[in-house]
Amino acid sequence: MELTEEPWFSVLIKSMLKERGLDLSQYREKCMKRRIDVRLRATGAHTYPEYMAFLKKDPSEYDRLFDTLTINVTDFFRDKIAYRVIEKEVIPELLLSKKKKGMKIIRIWSAGCASGAEPYSLAILFHQILEKRPGDFLISIYATDIDKKVIEKAKMAEYEAGAVSKVDGKILNRYFNRDLKYTLKEEIKQMVKFKRHDLISEKPLSHLDIIMCRNLLIYFSRNLQVKLFNRFYEGLNPGGYLVLGKTESLGGDAAELFKPISIRERIYQKR
Repeated sequence: MELTEEPWFSVLIKSMLKERGLDLSQYREKCMKRRIDVRLRATGAHTYPEYMAFLKKDPSEYDRLFDTLTINVTDFFRDKIAYRVIEKEVIPELLLSKKKKGMKIIRIWSAGCASGAEPYSLAILFHQILEKRPGDFLISIYATDIDKKVIEKAKMAEYEAGAVSKVDGKILNRYFNRDLKYTLKEEIKQMVKFKRHDLISEKPLSHLDIIMCRNLLIYFSRNLQVKLFNRFYEGLNPGGYLVLGKTESLGGDAAELFKPISIRERIYQKR
């Protein structure tokens, strides 16, 4: 891209905020440009001015650009080792802590849930562990994303074979109905509550025991990451857990707010 096109990038970012309510001002510019370039190639535009002209001619392109800019592809039990740590260490410790305090309510937040595979994976883990004692705890899993369309799709809980490729066969048979697609059974679907939420501009959820925010922070500026780490800290109950993606890490003052449970799997506990 020529230097003379730089202002057009800012124009495009402002246009996305106006047309679709997506504020990209605090996202990493290189990441955004790579994703926008995908749409430039798809539409045959060679420059940002050409692409802006295309958007003006065909406003439906904003929807395709929105889908490209937001991260909507996930699969079940992504990073198996991380889920194993959650299953074998995090959940048992959390349940034990709640039992000692005489508390039954457990609140979990999947931030940037995309297709819903992440919150549903957590629901399956909790259901497996508590299946023989369903009345011991009340599990609420809140799944949020900035994309309304992907939220509606996640509510349907229908998935292609690729999304469940990492799912153990026994779990697949126990929790999914199979036809043309794999559809989650109602007992798992009802454990997850979906809602549109902008992680940047809206208040975070609160009174949480686990926050899952994986493979999303890498697209944000470092300053914004620090702000979000502080918000997550405030939103977690004492001893609550924060789970990040493999390429994400705490830094600066945020590292003092949490103690590592598994540095390799980026799982931390509120100090």
